[in-house]
Amino acid sequence: MNPIDAQSLQRIISTHGKFEGAEYFDVEESLAHEIFPDRIVFQTNYLDYCSYEVDIAEGAPRVRKTRLDNYRLGEKAQVIDDAMDEEDWEELGSLWQRLSQDLDTQGQAQADPADTLVDLFYCLFDEAQAEVLAQDLPAPTTQRGWGWAWTQLKSALAGADRLAEFEWKEWPSCGVDAVNALAPLRQLGIEITAPDRATIDAVNHADDWERTLLQYFNAQLDAHDLKLLAIGTHFDEHQSFACLPMNGLGLANALELMGRLGIVFKY
Repeated sequence: MNPIDAQSLQRIISTHGKFEGAEYFDVEESLAHEIFPDRIVFQTNYLDYCSYEVDIAEGAPRVRKTRLDNYRLGEKAQVIDDAMDEEDWEELGSLWQRLSQDLDTQGQAQADPADTLVDLFYCLFDEAQAEVLAQDLPAPTTQRGWGWAWTQLKSALAGADRLAEFEWKEWPSCGVDAVNALAPLRQLGIEITAPDRATIDAVNHADDWERTLLQYFNAQLDAHDLKLLAIGTHFDEHQSFACLPMNGLGLANALELMGRLGIVFKY
C-alpha cells in the first residue's frame, strides 16, 4: 500500500525542490534524500543500495525502485529496476513519515492532534474503551506536539496491557517473556516460543535484524489477527513494543494516523 499522500508530496516538492536536488537529512537512518521540483529520491541503508524515486503521475504518487543487481560485484554491479514488495513499502513509509513531518507544515496544521488521536483510539480499542480514553484526554495546551500524542497513546496502551518495553538485544529472553505477558496473548492463550540458538544467530546477523526479530514474533501472531510493532517517537536501544489487533483495515488506518502524529513504528 502506497503510504504517500499526493497533496503532501506536491506541497513538499513545490516548496523545497531544487533542480540540483535539495538535501534532506534523515537523522534516524543517517541518510540524505534529494528533493527535486518534480520528485523525491529516497535512499536506504540496504546493501544493494536500493532507492525509491517518488513522483506524481495522473494525480497519484508513483514509485520507482532501483537497486544493484549484485552488490558483491562492487563497481561492476549494474543499477536495475525492481518491483516493490511489502518490506519496501514499509521502509518507504517510515522514510516518508519522517520527511513529511519535518517539511509538510501546512498539512500538519490542517488537523488538531487531539482529534487525530481520538480517531486513533477508535481504530485500536473497542468503542467503549475509546470513548473513555477520548474523554480522559488532558486539556489542550499551546505546547501540544508529537511528543504529547505519544505520551497519551503510550498511557492508553499500557493501561490496556498491550505495551511491553525491553532492549532490542534482549529479545530472545526478556523480550519473549514481556510479550507473552501482554493481555492479548493471555486472553487467547497464545505463547511465543522461545527461539533456539540457530534462530537467534540468524536473526541477529540479518541485514535488517530489528525487522527480522519482529517478524519472528509476528509469524506466530498473524494467525491470531495480532501484530507486534516497535513504536514510539524514535527507535532506541530500549524500545516500546505494542501488540495490536489487525482488525481488517483497522490497523492500516491506525498506522496512517500514527504517521500524522509523528509516532514512528516498525513491524
